[in-house]
Amino acid sequence: MKKNSNIPNACGVCLAPGDSVNHLDHLAPIAYFMNVPMVIDEEFLIETMEKYYPQVENIYVDHHAKILETIATNFDFLFVSCSNYRADLSPLFEVIFRKKIQFWYCPHGNSDKMYKQFENQSFVFIYGNQMEERLKEADYYNTYEGIVRTGNYRHTFYKKHETFYDNLVEEEVFSKFAKKQPTILYAPTWVDQEKNSSFFDVGLSIIDQLPDHYNLIIKIHPWMVHQKAGHVAHIEERYKDKQNVVVLPLYPLIYPLLKRTDIYLGDFSSVGYDFLYYNRPMFFFEPASRVKERSYSNHLHHCGIVIPEASYSSLFSFIENNLKAQEKLNDAREKTYDDAFGEERDFDEIQKEVLDVLATAQTQSDCQLS
Repeated sequence: MKKNSNIPNACGVCLAPGDSVNHLDHLAPIAYFMNVPMVIDEEFLIETMEKYYPQVENIYVDHHAKILETIATNFDFLFVSCSNYRADLSPLFEVIFRKKIQFWYCPHGNSDKMYKQFENQSFVFIYGNQMEERLKEADYYNTYEGIVRTGNYRHTFYKKHETFYDNLVEEEVFSKFAKKQPTILYAPTWVDQEKNSSFFDVGLSIIDQLPDHYNLIIKIHPWMVHQKAGHVAHIEERYKDKQNVVVLPLYPLIYPLLKRTDIYLGDFSSVGYDFLYYNRPMFFFEPASRVKERSYSNHLHHCGIVIPEASYSSLFSFIENNLKAQEKLNDAREKTYDDAFGEERDFDEIQKEVLDVLATAQTQSDCQLS
């Protein structure tokens, strides 16, 4: 499978974020609906893209230092998911290559974490009303040259290729379980500056307490592999023979896993907002040492039940005793999903809006120069 040939080519490109596997699930669908390639300078990311996102064309640059030249020579605008790329790379394009590249910031997920990554961007994608309101609260919204609302484009992309992805996760994940039984997904975030991760508080305990009648997927945040490589390797080795546990340390896919997840365990990962689509039971851990600086810092938690620290030693008794109570949260989950993402949008419409916004910006720039 290749990119959609029915969409006219644009002079843009997606820049793969170094070795951040977790960003690919956000950038690859954008490359697909914008009909632009992905520029990559890591061999293992090329392998990952070819396996998990064969719909997207890739440009492999064999040395990091050649990336700027490749982009400046061939493209006019750039989709990125790393917040510092515009500030760090724009001056280099302008000084070395005498070319202004337009940077389009693509958020990698929706969560209740800080919005600092939206600062000093020029063009941005936003998902829905919630993101718009929070950007306005942070005084960022009116600073951009252009904004396009996308809805939950990752879910739209998944639905377009649902059979392919369902078969892939069956082979790589669900076939590893000894029995077909209810599946729990634990998706902790990484250890960020707000100390939002529950991984080191409860990660091992969840696996050790796991009853035989559940299957458990531990989807470790890919950045955790860089932060705590030894700890991640220890978990993989320690539980490799446990027949109802699968550990995924560098796995890019989200929605084909969530489709078959019965119960979600999390903390402050954006995967929690993704799971709202399926409106199923959610349980949360809230690390005692985390920094709480915003009114909405644990907004998602009203869509599930927070497990108190006193119940960490009897996790699954607490979960099973509170499954019935989750039915009362169906409306809250549905409303929160709608607020976060809104209606899913047609890819052709999003692409047209992006190109219109860029054309308008270019016209304004030309007028200022003349």
